Amino acid sequence: MRWILRLGIFLALALVAAVVGFYLRRDAGMVYLRFHGWEVETTVVFLGVAVLLLGLLALALYTMVVRWPRRFGWRRRARATARLDQGLVLAFEGKLHDAQRSLLAASTEPLQRLSALLSAAEVAHRRGETGLVDDILRNASELERGRQIAPLLADAWRAERGDESAFEAVVSRAAQSDAPPLVLRTLVEGLLARGRAEEALAPLQRLAEARQIGDREFALLERRVLAQALERAPDREALDALWQRFGKQERRDRTVLAALILAESRLGSRDLAAVAIEATLTKEWSEELAELYAQAPVEQASPRIKRAEKMLAKYPQSPGLLLALARWCRIEQIFGKAQEYLRLSLSLKPRPIALIEAARLAEARSEPDRALLAWRLAAESAQGIETGSAELQQLTR
Repeated sequence: MRWILRLGIFLALALVAAVVGFYLRRDAGMVYLRFHGWEVETTVVFLGVAVLLLGLLALALYTMVVRWPRRFGWRRRARATARLDQGLVLAFEGKLHDAQRSLLAASTEPLQRLSALLSAAEVAHRRGETGLVDDILRNASELERGRQIAPLLADAWRAERGDESAFEAVVSRAAQSDAPPLVLRTLVEGLLARGRAEEALAPLQRLAEARQIGDREFALLERRVLAQALERAPDREALDALWQRFGKQERRDRTVLAALILAESRLGSRDLAAVAIEATLTKEWSEELAELYAQAPVEQASPRIKRAEKMLAKYPQSPGLLLALARWCRIEQIFGKAQEYLRLSLSLKPRPIALIEAARLAEARSEPDRALLAWRLAAESAQGIETGSAELQQLTR
């Protein structure tokens, strides 16, 4: 069917050409032009051909000057966009070397140069190529849009590596009222790494107000900050204030409870850790928490002994619970029961913390030789040396 249509169009054009030619042969027409002393006399046919040729020449010039550069620019941008897309996909796949090459190749296109350079810097940062990161960010800082973000990233990443001057720069940036979340996050992480969690509370609050990171991610960061601040609380009032900031679920977290134990051991016990661990163990048993239970400082040991013995009836094979009973019986000077509970705990799982308790029990019973043996075994166990059965029997007999 198509060839019939084409043939029909060709015949129609031929007919039109024949009719036009017939009339032009009868009278081709004349055109007279006069311009500033110039006179031109020609036929309509020649003038039409000349106009057509001039039109074709103008179209050719427009194509070469406008259309071809625009088309070549579009193709260049399309290739650069494809490389940027490929680089990002490779980065997500973990193929960091190939991703870096694609992103750097994409950075030749001016419109996406900054995004490609920043992505390449991120990939180089993940690869640990600090020198390349600095070079890429230096190139990004030469762009108008990169004059602020590139130095900011450089300071943040150098601060993550422990560069003190970069960390001070981050502190200065965070002092500004419009500090971006990246600066606040880096400041919080840096303060945590330096054991200054109490100073991280203010930027953490600003980070929460910005609402630019996920709720779960922020909750984990907040828990880390509060746990370290709790561990380093200067007094009981500060400890109580920090403890009240934890929710019910967070008070069951092992890291938080371990921090509370250290704080109470330093400031004096009010059974906060012991009560929290007991409440958690009552709802859901965990041997790790039972080990923490054995380390929790208490005001009075006798009430804890009664509660622990009730739990022991349900979990008689718990090394941590047996160790807790041994420790509290030693505090109450019930040395016979303490020795028995300690023997059972060590028979189930000999470990440094239990051997340390054996040394303390021996010292409380004025048995220096046994205490010396226990301290030696605890040191060896902490170094990964397995405790021999003969020495263990000698210690617990």
